[in-house]
Amino acid sequence: MVNKLSITKKSSWSLVLAAKETVYDEQEHSYLISIEKTIRGVKYILVYDRNSETISKCNFIIDDYNEMLFSTFLPIIFNNHHKPFFIAHLAQTLDGFIATDSGESKYISSRENLTHIHMIRAISDVIIVGYKTVALDNPKLTTRLIKGPSPMRIIIDKDNRLSNKYNVFKNSDSNGYKIIGDKIKTNKDNIFQLPLDKGRFNEQDIILLLNKLRKKIIFIEGGGVTVSDFYNSNILNRLHLCISPSILGKGRPSFITKTKQSLDEAKCHKTKYSKMGQDILCDIKLS
Repeated sequence: MVNKLSITKKSSWSLVLAAKETVYDEQEHSYLISIEKTIRGVKYILVYDRNSETISKCNFIIDDYNEMLFSTFLPIIFNNHHKPFFIAHLAQTLDGFIATDSGESKYISSRENLTHIHMIRAISDVIIVGYKTVALDNPKLTTRLIKGPSPMRIIIDKDNRLSNKYNVFKNSDSNGYKIIGDKIKTNKDNIFQLPLDKGRFNEQDIILLLNKLRKKIIFIEGGGVTVSDFYNSNILNRLHLCISPSILGKGRPSFITKTKQSLDEAKCHKTKYSKMGQDILCDIKLS
């Protein structure tokens, strides 16, 4: 029996990043995908079965952390969709709120969940957020907490309310963009324009835009209204819901969905649970 290698958390994450790079080579359409990474002179090898979403072979020890890491991120990276794959994230309290009535949300979840968000960013090709998230939090939407590339950032700002003073547009990579209504006159070069229907964008038009940009993994990071719009349109493929052990009593709800008349009408989704610091991460399959 061959002794398996030990592996650190950082090295495990390096394998996830290597998996992301593998998506674009000749293995893209294979169901068994080999991932190799040499770290400080040691070669780590992992073979992933995309049909069963399991690791079929590896030369290192899979502990609880590795199991959580690979089972969370590899199904997203090696999804079988021929169109953009959409993942969303929300952090909420026990009683289902993502922010106070005034919009304060830093920080409902733990530091571990914030790191998790940066990991999702690193495996994504695009981050999408609504303009209110930018106006309230002024986020950078980069991967500054971890090793990994910062993806393209697109802000849904139908009325073109946001100026370029916000952090998301000031990052050194100049990779921050907005989607605004097609009737607005502008000479900015970081703008995409789409038609509005009854005051809102059609999500299918956004998908067409992402296809033209050749983007594959799309991270809907917030806020609750934007995530709910994509959820209600049955576009989301995966949802990471982080539940914090806190109670607000009132505030902004995590989901805004059509009112259900009975429990029989409520949707039930396949969910995997992981402990994340003091929080619980619900990894929810939507399609």
